[in-house]
Amino acid sequence: MKYEDWKKRFIVENPEKGGIIKNMVANDFEIKRENPKFTEYNPKADYSISIPGLPDVVNDGLSDACRRVAEEGSKKQCEILELIDLYTGKQVYYEIGDYDSVGGGKYREFIERNQNGKFAFVHNHPTDGFLSSTDMETFVTTERIQAMISISNDGLKRIAYGDIKDSRLLVDIFSNDVEKVRVKIRNGTLEMVEYKFELQKMLVEKSIENFANLGFWEVDGRV
Repeated sequence: MKYEDWKKRFIVENPEKGGIIKNMVANDFEIKRENPKFTEYNPKADYSISIPGLPDVVNDGLSDACRRVAEEGSKKQCEILELIDLYTGKQVYYEIGDYDSVGGGKYREFIERNQNGKFAFVHNHPTDGFLSSTDMETFVTTERIQAMISISNDGLKRIAYGDIKDSRLLVDIFSNDVEKVRVKIRNGTLEMVEYKFELQKMLVEKSIENFANLGFWEVDGRV
């Protein structure tokens, strides 16, 4: 997706305020949201997951998790996390987050205690926002997280799947690309709000390109 198309999708133009976020989670840049619109759980939507190469029992477990986090997240208006074991399809960890984040200290403690596990990080996004750079940093830097799955409450699914990992922060992994974006702010090509969005967009796209080596899918189950 080109930046201008992405910008039209996620930002309502408002020169006086530098742009208003539209249906996007961007907490890692601390961008103020004005009147965020929540998506709602729809029992008729398709919340199923089918990752090629995984056994049916695992895909069934992922599908059930997607429906659960979307339904509960819709009721609570927050993010819900389930870690699903990619060997068994069973839920092994559960956490209630806040509006735009989930996966805190207890999640990290669980990961550290389960060095030999292989998990999918299944969580809902209260809006229809794309995978965030925080999502992708978790995916890239955590050896045990081999699938990052986000789902809007009403059924739009994004799935990054891969086993290539790097312990560095995304801004360090893609430092040359980060500098290219920073040049635009220094020479006045981008306003600050545009810079923050373009930086997040670049980090997410580069992460998918370089680390979702087993596949990336966007599947719309909304009805």
